[in-house]
Amino acid sequence: MTAFTHMQMTMQEEDNLPNLAVQAFRDAFKQASESSAVVFTKDHQLIEKLPSGKINVIKDISMAYTRITIDQKVLKRKRKQVVI
Repeated sequence: MTAFTHMQMTMQEEDNLPNLAVQAFRDAFKQASESSAVVFTKDHQLIEKLPSGKINVIKDISMAYTRITIDQKVLKRKRKQVVI
């Protein structure tokens, strides 16, 4: 089980958190791809990257993406009946 501690941060440090998270993910991905085979998607293709640097295209997944039609609906709340 993981325990989280509350850290006091300034607003500037808090604004940098998303950038630090992206950088940490990039570093972790780079380290993982150097030690073992990694499978990821890029340009609608499923790609396997081997530790040697060789890249294999496993499958074209462009047909797996679907376009969602947006239906604009007005949602109304039901009025609560007051019991007297």
